[in-house]
Amino acid sequence: MVIKAVFFDFDGTVSDARKIAEDSLILTLDELGFEYNRKEALELLGIKMNKILKELGLCRGDVDEIRDKFYGHFTRMALDGGIRPCVSLKPLWKMKDDGFPLFVVSNSRESFLKASIKELKIKGLFKVICGSEKFESKDKCLRSFFKKLKIRPSEAVYIGDRFSDVEFARKAGCVSVAISNKCSWSSLERLKKEKPDYIVRDFYGLRKVLRELNKD
Repeated sequence: MVIKAVFFDFDGTVSDARKIAEDSLILTLDELGFEYNRKEALELLGIKMNKILKELGLCRGDVDEIRDKFYGHFTRMALDGGIRPCVSLKPLWKMKDDGFPLFVVSNSRESFLKASIKELKIKGLFKVICGSEKFESKDKCLRSFFKKLKIRPSEAVYIGDRFSDVEFARKAGCVSVAISNKCSWSSLERLKKEKPDYIVRDFYGLRKVLRELNKD
């Protein structure tokens, strides 16, 4: 096969978690008594907590403690039924049956990802789940995986819903696929500006992309 591994962002790509992510961030910042711009804070969602705090000018306090508080709320809300699939996940099981190893590389904490996967009833779908505590940046994480799997970057796909996911895929040298639908955290217009290799609406579209890439 031309493509030998498929890597996924999670929130906004596999799961629709934006509402509980927003609620968890605002609840955390309010509980800690921070003064901040709400709109700016919500626009920063999706990047690592230390970068969110830096961008908001909230450098005081223990970042680990703030992160722990956020993920406490985030995970509880997910397990309370606040999370659902963005689109049908059936094609992902088909991809696995087709022989594609599936991986998650997400800026969310691994414990949250595993809780989400349990709630979504997709345990066993992904070969490896890599959360934010395991890497400095997604592109470096992807390159590390390529070395471990002994594949070329061009033999891998990374799919995500944010413009930054396209950037990370490009930096890692793999095929970039942007997914755009009602769950996506970046608009279609913003995604197009980053010029991903492909844009799909769902995982049926992703499966078509994989078939196209592997047709020869």
